[in-house]
Amino acid sequence: MMNFRVATPAVLIDLNAVISLSYVRASANELTIGAMARHAMVEDSHDVAEKCPLMHDAIRHVAHRAIRNRGTMGGSLALAYPGAEIPLILVALGASVGLVSSRGKRTMPAHEFVRGALNTALAEDEYVQLAQIAVPPRSARSSFVETSRRHGDFALAAAAVVVDLDERGRVDYIRAAISGGTDAPVRLTDVEQALAGTSGDIVSLDDIAGDAVASIDIFGDHHYPKDYRRHLLRTALRRALTESFTKAINRHVQ
Repeated sequence: MMNFRVATPAVLIDLNAVISLSYVRASANELTIGAMARHAMVEDSHDVAEKCPLMHDAIRHVAHRAIRNRGTMGGSLALAYPGAEIPLILVALGASVGLVSSRGKRTMPAHEFVRGALNTALAEDEYVQLAQIAVPPRSARSSFVETSRRHGDFALAAAAVVVDLDERGRVDYIRAAISGGTDAPVRLTDVEQALAGTSGDIVSLDDIAGDAVASIDIFGDHHYPKDYRRHLLRTALRRALTESFTKAINRHVQ
């Protein structure tokens, strides 16, 4: 942001020495990631790969490995750049964000923390401490689909879906969200409600994706018009839904 002349701070504080915020911790039902955890640390974490494959898949789309060696979870959250992968995954999974100031600590849902493009609920005297993710069911299957101009660029359109089926082959867990062409990631609760308890007919997923994206405000510009972005979002969501349901159905019948 300084390079783009968007930010011109009078003082910079180096956080590299704050090693107490650099960690990935896992329990049976929760994954906690410190704000100073590098993207590469999350990418290489066995706990993340095992307990949250969606995060593991998505983080490999964050820029390039050299940048992931330096970029942090807290930095991505605090910046809240449209099309960034980390905010999308945290919103999709209903994660919470821990904030700290001299006044104390507070926790808020990721979808409330990220208010819009480069806009968060972070107060001037606060810092991001951590992100907490409720671990999806072990049998759940996920898909992350992203379209960008070049690999490593911010997403023009991205979709994240996690699905689990019960013993009858009916959806008993689903999370879905999109970003790109929107100021902030959008949790698709209407899609989740429409598919809950169903068998996830693959044929109907195209219509569901189309209806979901049609109801969302999309912005465009002279490079990527609104209709083009909407088409990309619909395609990404359809692919993510189809891939996650296909994986879940194959797991169920095996």
